[in-house]
Amino acid sequence: MLMPEGVAIDSITGAVSPATGRYTKRLSELRELFQDRDMADKEVERLQDPVVYEIAEYRKPGSDIFFGTTTMSPGRVGREYYMTRGHFHERQDAAEVYYTQHGEGILLLELRDEQSMTVEMRPGLCAFIPPGWAHRSINTGSEKLIFVWMCNVAVGHDYGDILKRGMRKLVVARNQLPELIDNPSWGH
Repeated sequence: MLMPEGVAIDSITGAVSPATGRYTKRLSELRELFQDRDMADKEVERLQDPVVYEIAEYRKPGSDIFFGTTTMSPGRVGREYYMTRGHFHERQDAAEVYYTQHGEGILLLELRDEQSMTVEMRPGLCAFIPPGWAHRSINTGSEKLIFVWMCNVAVGHDYGDILKRGMRKLVVARNQLPELIDNPSWGH
């Protein structure tokens, strides 16, 4: 029998206690996401391969849901803001929610049929990600972006399509503000 449990989530650090899993993604692991890969390589060397984001999760054996936090560092490679890899869910009937606790960003979403949209990420906003939508988080602020996510444990993550062809849109800095533009390399 599953028993109730309180899980502490720190809105300033993104720490989850107790956490049952954790991993980080460094800039060197994400260089393929950026348009200017040479600049990404230079930033890896200059900044000593910074952590772009960290995931902390809470997964209770036997439960059908799990949740955790994503803590994203501020930064850019050229004009492109730091971002997560982005993924579709393997289960076509599975939704997810993101609740932003700290910082600011953009949740970039797209369907396989060419429809793209964004949802603002700022403290107090909870983004609903319907089934079938690929999603990528982008930190557009000067502080860490911290959000809580929750989904079904059997959702599955399909990173392949996004890593192979990218997303149709990019979020770039223009006059120090985020701008959504077409991805000139999409599908190549």
